[in-house]
Amino acid sequence: MKEILYLVFCIVFHLCRLVPLKRGKVLMMCIHNEGKNGALSQMESALIDYGEYRISWFRREQLFASLGGKLKFIIKIPYEMATANYIFFNDNFMPLSRLHFSKEAVLIQLWHGEGAMKRSCLAMQLPQGEAERLKKCNEKMSATVVSSKAVIPVYEETFGMPVSKIYPLGAPRTDYFFAVKDKAAVRRKICEKYGLDPAKKLVLYAPTFRDDAQQNAHLMEHFPFADFAALENYSLMVRLHPQIGGVLKEHAGAVNVSDYDSVSELALAADILISDYSSIIMDFTVQNKPMVFFAFDLEQFNENGRGFYFDYESYVPGEVVKTGEALIELFKKGDFHEEKIPAFRDFNFDYLDKYNCKRVIEQLVK
Repeated sequence: MKEILYLVFCIVFHLCRLVPLKRGKVLMMCIHNEGKNGALSQMESALIDYGEYRISWFRREQLFASLGGKLKFIIKIPYEMATANYIFFNDNFMPLSRLHFSKEAVLIQLWHGEGAMKRSCLAMQLPQGEAERLKKCNEKMSATVVSSKAVIPVYEETFGMPVSKIYPLGAPRTDYFFAVKDKAAVRRKICEKYGLDPAKKLVLYAPTFRDDAQQNAHLMEHFPFADFAALENYSLMVRLHPQIGGVLKEHAGAVNVSDYDSVSELALAADILISDYSSIIMDFTVQNKPMVFFAFDLEQFNENGRGFYFDYESYVPGEVVKTGEALIELFKKGDFHEEKIPAFRDFNFDYLDKYNCKRVIEQLVK
């Protein structure tokens, strides 16, 4: 079904190419699920400040959800893409491989993560057909924006793009952490919504998804919820990755915040992060907040072919623990090895300010 829809998408797109491109028209292609304050949202806010652009959106959840969604996908979106002056992406969009754009169209990949962590796209072992299609998609891009000069070789491998198309202009999504005016208000809002004690340290547990559905189904069974609840100084929030899905069972002392519409606000409110291989660590890195890496299945994660760009245990900016007992012991001691953060931050981020979107606009749009 998808292949048929993609083919129709391609035909409609090239028919729509007969319509003149609309200067100043911007299309936000939200392929990767992002809530409020994501990279595209931050870019939209920055473009609005310039007052020269007309912005429209496409969100992945509109895909195939209904007959109306399918019709919108094969009729409206091809028209929007064919007539847009600028198109921003936050993930791969496979129909791109068959599309031919106007020379005046500017396609910019912002991606949905910052820095370098686990391997992705062409840096993984993909089936030949999928890899070839992905490379053709990336050939359509005018530019890819990355968070530092140091990670350019990583993205060159990931996207199969020439260095000349990779721009280290900073991570647009991180503008939020430097632009928000009242951080205390964000924390209060989350505490009130979920009944959390603001006097305690807020801990966010945010594991990433596994490629195996069975592993995802049993992911929460590894976390020592009962023992963590016995720690008096902490309140635990749990955020499941959207690709995991399902309902988190109730655990004493843990609050499920997976329904909250802004991961950035959760990261701003939290004092400490527990994660594994998720790019959410970058949100805590730019804020210089402590992180714990609960990597109970590190060897298996590596063996499954995903892997990392660098040696995981020596690279990540915090203590790595592989058992629930070690995790609890670490929190009892309260030593999270924050001294590892600066080197990691300096490698992955050239800019720690609220002007990443502005740099992208000034260099790639205006």
